[in-house]
Amino acid sequence: MLGNRKSEERGINNLPKQDSLPTLKQLHSMQAESLKSPGRTTQLPFGDPPEELSLAVFKDRGKGDLHWALYRGDGSTSMLVWDQVSLDPGFIHQLITAQFPGFDLKPVALRSQANFQTQSQGMSQSQSQTQSMSMGMNLPDIDAQINTIRMRGKATLEGDLLNMQIPNVLQSIGMSKGTGRLDVENPTENATVYFDDGTPIHCILGILEGPSALIELVGWEEGEFRFYPEAKFETVTIKKRLDTLLMEGAALDDQYRLLKQKNIGDQSYLLRNHPSITEQLFEQMLEKGTGADMTLQKRMYQMIDNKSRLIDILRKFNLNKQKWVPIIFNFATCNLVTFVDQLPDSKDKPLVEADIDWTQARAAERALMRQDSGLFTYPAFLYLLEREFQRYERFGRPVSVILLELSIRPMDPTAMPEPLPIAAVKEVAERINKLKRKTDVFAHYETFGFALLLPETESTSAKNFAARLAEMLMTTPLSSGFGGYPVLASVGVGSIPDDVPTMGAMLALARPPRGQQG
Repeated sequence: MLGNRKSEERGINNLPKQDSLPTLKQLHSMQAESLKSPGRTTQLPFGDPPEELSLAVFKDRGKGDLHWALYRGDGSTSMLVWDQVSLDPGFIHQLITAQFPGFDLKPVALRSQANFQTQSQGMSQSQSQTQSMSMGMNLPDIDAQINTIRMRGKATLEGDLLNMQIPNVLQSIGMSKGTGRLDVENPTENATVYFDDGTPIHCILGILEGPSALIELVGWEEGEFRFYPEAKFETVTIKKRLDTLLMEGAALDDQYRLLKQKNIGDQSYLLRNHPSITEQLFEQMLEKGTGADMTLQKRMYQMIDNKSRLIDILRKFNLNKQKWVPIIFNFATCNLVTFVDQLPDSKDKPLVEADIDWTQARAAERALMRQDSGLFTYPAFLYLLEREFQRYERFGRPVSVILLELSIRPMDPTAMPEPLPIAAVKEVAERINKLKRKTDVFAHYETFGFALLLPETESTSAKNFAARLAEMLMTTPLSSGFGGYPVLASVGVGSIPDDVPTMGAMLALARPPRGQQG
C-alpha cells in the first residue's frame, strides 16, 4: 500500500477507516487536501476483512497531475487494483461504485407476495441466489428482494457523457469486472454494449453490430448512459481486447474531428487535385496516410468526377463510418482531393482550353484500321487488348472479349453457309456500333473472324451482351443490296479475372464453337 512507502519520499495523511464506500463529499475533501499539499498522499481505508481496501490520492509535483489509486489488502500484502489521473472526484466515485455494486446496499422494504410473484416471472432461483450472494444479503425472502430491485431497473453506473466520456465508462466497467448491459442514448441514436466479467462481447448501434459498432460508439460526445448488472449475454461478436478497440475508436474519432474542423461533410463536393495522377504517384502520396485499404481507396478515387457530393459517392459503396472516414481523411490530408461547399461557377471562371488539332488523333485511329471494312486490324486489337490487361494488373479492373464468326445463310436450305462479304461487314459494323458502348472496340480477329473488346466488363455482363448481340444479328437480315440474306452468328465469351487469369486463356475460352452458328 502507499502507506509502506518511505515517509521521507512523501508524507501520508491516513484518514479513519470506515465500513462503507467513500462518499462523493469525502472524495472532494481528499482532492482539496491533496491540491493544498502537492506530493503528500491522502489515504482512506474502507471495508472489512477479507475485503480490505484503500483509496489514495496525491498531486504529482512535477507534472501537476492528480493521481487516484485503489489498493486491495493491508500492509506489505496490498496490491494495486487501478491507478487513474483525474481532476473529477465524480468520475472516481463512479469508478468505485461501479466496481463494488451493492457494497453498502441496505435491505429494501418487502412488497406483497402477489407482487413478488408477478415481478419474479422469468428469473430463476439460481440467478436470484447468485445475485443475492454478490450483494451480501442474508434475508428470508432473497428471491423477492432481488426481483424488486430488478423491477426497479436500478443501474449501478449512470451519468452524462459530458461529464464522463465513453472510454472512461467502458474502462470502469472493465475494471469492476461487470457482467451486464450498458445502454447509451443520445438525441438521435441508441447503443447497447453487453459485458461478461468486464469484457465487452457484443455491441449494437443502429444497423451496426460487433466491433464496428463499439468503435463508432467511442466517438459519441453527448448522451446518457446506464449500466445494469445482468446474466451473461449469449451472443458474442467482439473478440478484440477493449484497449485495442478504444485505440481504434480514438483514432477514428480524431480523424472525424479533423474532417469537421475542415468543414468536410456529407454535402461537400469532391474535386481531384491531380486529374492525371498515375497509380504509382497515388500510392506514394498515400504513404503518409492512415493505412486504409489501398484497393478501396483507388476505387473510391476513381468515382470522383468533380461534380459529385461525398454522400453521393458513399451511397455507391455502402461503407460504414469505420471504413470511409480513414479514406476521406487520407484524401484530405495527403493533398489528393479538395472539398468545397459549392462547385466552381464556370460562367464566372471559364475554363482555359488548350488549342489542340484533334484531327491528328483521328488520323492515328485510321492508321490502326482496315480501309476496306473500317474496323480495327487484328494487330491493333491485340495491342489494345494488351493495354487493357496491363490496366487489370495495375488496378484490378475487369476486361472481357467476345469473338464472333459471321456468315450468310443462302436461300437454298441445302447450300452451305457463305463467308460474310467484305462489303457487308460495314453494314454489320454499323448495327454493332449502335449496340456497343463508345469505349468498346470492334475489330477483325485472325483471318475471317471478328472480336469485341469490352473494358470494365465482368463475365456476366459480357455473356448477356453477347446473347443480345447474336440475337440482333440473326433476326435482322442484310439489306436488299446484299440480297436480304440472313446472318449466321457464332459467339464465344471470355473474361479476366472472372473466368481465367491470362490473355491467352481468355482468347482460347472465347473462341466460338465450330458448326454451331444459329
